[in-house]
Amino acid sequence: MPVFQFQSFNFPDRYIRHKSFEGFLTEQAVGEEGDFSFEVEHVGQDGKGGPLVALRSVNFPNHFLRHKNFRIVLEAPPGPLDELFLKDATFHQEGGLADGSDPGLISFRSSNFPDRYLRHKNFELWLDPKDANLAADATFRTTVPID
Repeated sequence: MPVFQFQSFNFPDRYIRHKSFEGFLTEQAVGEEGDFSFEVEHVGQDGKGGPLVALRSVNFPNHFLRHKNFRIVLEAPPGPLDELFLKDATFHQEGGLADGSDPGLISFRSSNFPDRYLRHKNFELWLDPKDANLAADATFRTTVPID
């Protein structure tokens, strides 16, 4: 499965990461690569032919980024068929909201709250409704996969 890191569009020195099992946007220090690395697991197609994905942690391989009360957290599924967990950890991978013409930019829209996107706010990761201020905060550049 491909491994990626996700660089912020509007804060290019910061990346999506997990710390203490919560999602943040921070600078990457030497030795912390695992907290910033995610396998992009394709879990299906949305109704428009776009990919549905889940972001699995590399250094906690049984854990996924998901939203819980709209805060992005890193958790393991409580059971193999926990429907709510699966919905909370599944995102529509779309072209970047800040610049849809750049194929290297992406945004993640919630599968069970389709008006909300994964975004950073005060360098924490949240799931928020789309508005005029959201585009740059909800756009990320995928980096070259890590070997």
